Amino acid sequence: MKINGCEFPDSLLYDVEGGTWAKKEGGAYRIGLTPQMNWISGGYTAVSFKPVGSKVSLGKSLGSIEGSRHFDVVRAPFDCVIASVNEQLLREPRLANKDPYGRGWFVTVDHSEGPSNLKILADASELLTARLKELRVKCFSEFPDREMSEIGVECSAVMVKLNDLLAESPSGTVVHVISDDPSSDVEMEAWKLETGNALLDSIREGSLYHFVVRKK
Repeated sequence: MKINGCEFPDSLLYDVEGGTWAKKEGGAYRIGLTPQMNWISGGYTAVSFKPVGSKVSLGKSLGSIEGSRHFDVVRAPFDCVIASVNEQLLREPRLANKDPYGRGWFVTVDHSEGPSNLKILADASELLTARLKELRVKCFSEFPDREMSEIGVECSAVMVKLNDLLAESPSGTVVHVISDDPSSDVEMEAWKLETGNALLDSIREGSLYHFVVRKK
């Protein structure tokens, strides 16, 4: 299911307030971060974990995440013991942004008996919708590597800056461009055809235009 462009697989369980998901694997649970956390924080720059074997009560810290816009604690959705941590996130924190339901998982835990904040998607969908609206979270098809907020700048100048940015970026780089130029949607379509780069998303919100592009 997609909510505000954010993907929430129906095979998982969700802690709406905590911004985490869980997947039962035998007697343990794999825990990760939902788009709610990822898009508020921005691109993650660092993560930390409580030690393996730590007993963590419901609502207490499993570890922390630091993004370009926000620092937060990852909270346990139930009483648990940390069984393993995703050490790859220490080297590549942005995996939690780019692949939150796959390689970007956070920890695995053994579930202790007791209350749980987890809900199936059918029960969580309305709460997730309200939470995303409250936090003003809007997801795009891919999480950007870079952002350009070009308010009050003519679109022709925005295109020049975008070309300069992509020229010094590796192939596959994803950029989120924000513009308030009324002609930007037409200019972006022309830019896509001229450069051969991909326009992944084009969304208008009031007077603002959001574009997500990927370098060929």
